[in-house]
Amino acid sequence: MSVYLFDMDGQPVAFRRTWTDPFVFDLDGHWMGWFPWEDNDAVDIDGHYLGTVVDDRFVRRNDWYERPCTGTPADPGRAQPTGRPPTPHHFFNRFAYEDIKIRHHA
Repeated sequence: MSVYLFDMDGQPVAFRRTWTDPFVFDLDGHWMGWFPWEDNDAVDIDGHYLGTVVDDRFVRRNDWYERPCTGTPADPGRAQPTGRPPTPHHFFNRFAYEDIKIRHHA
């Protein structure tokens, strides 16, 4: 089952195929970013900060600074989410984050 990621209000905004999947997709299955470092920070396809996974939320940190991201992986193609989004967990420390900016596809 896909790992759904939620915005600050608990609405699903993205998913990973598994918790260890290096890629993150929007709910329509379009590749929107990846995790280049061994942490929870993701970059968009152009290598710029996209957001951070905090528990089951995908949010932007207010104290973010640009980190160099070298290289870009091969496009993983589209992915199909499986299962249904579960009930999101309670999200603490909302003051330190904002919602990610999602690029919408035509």
